[in-house]
Formats: sequence, C-alpha cells, structure tokens
Amino acid sequence: MTTFTYFSYSSYSSSIAAANGVSSTIILTPTGGTSIHDAVLIITPLQGGEFALFVTAQGLEPGGTYLIEGFVGGAHTNVGPIALNTSDSSFTADNQGNGVYSHVLATDPRTTYTIVLLLYLPNNQMEGAVLVATGST
Repeated sequence: MTTFTYFSYSSYSSSIAAANGVSSTIILTPTGGTSIHDAVLIITPLQGGEFALFVTAQGLEPGGTYLIEGFVGGAHTNVGPIALNTSDSSFTADNQGNGVYSHVLATDPRTTYTIVLLLYLPNNQMEGAVLVATGST
C-alpha cells in the first residue's frame, strides 16, 4: 500500500491510502474573464475499487461556492454533479480565495466523464452559474 499526502495551503492536508493503479493529475484550464489559477484535479485509485478525487484552486471568489460537474459528450450527452448529488460535489472557498475539495467515488471519473467542469455558484444557486475552469479526463 502506498500513502499519498497532498499539501495545499498551510491549513489543510489530506492523506489517502492508494491501491496499485495510476493516478492522474489534470490541470484545470481557466475560462476567460476569471481570476482562477493553479487549479488541479487529482484522481487516485483506492483499495476496494474506489477512487479519490482531490481538487485545489486559487483565485476563487472569497467565500464563494463552487460545484464540480462531469460532462459526457457524444451520442448520449449528459452533465451533472461529479458525485452522487450537488452537496457532495460542491465546496466553499476560504476568505483568501483558496479552495480544496475531496471526495471518494465508487467509479473512475476518467471512464465516466470526458470533461470536468468547475462552476461558480453566485449566492449558492445554480441559476446564474459561471463556468470558471475545465479539464479533460
């Protein structure tokens, strides 16, 4: 067993026990007109067939709410929360505009989704959501 420790921002660290498998680091590309930077998505296979999803980003709206969604293209286009529901797929940036998200998924998002979307939710509402970054899985 390998243990990965990811450090992001002085007040947060996360450790996960990884299974044998290939982790992916996906750089999330900011969309025009946003101040987001250093946005990274890490997917790590875990023991038992689950997958750890870890996102860090800077330059977010301080105290803002963000949602991570998965997109499937092709004949069966679909978009929805990366986890089972919206509350498990969202996080709030700290007062300096730094965000950290982690969740364990039952399936590999690299095989489920073709693109990962990071949305800003003004007033914690989907209405008026703003796409701030994307990444290809």
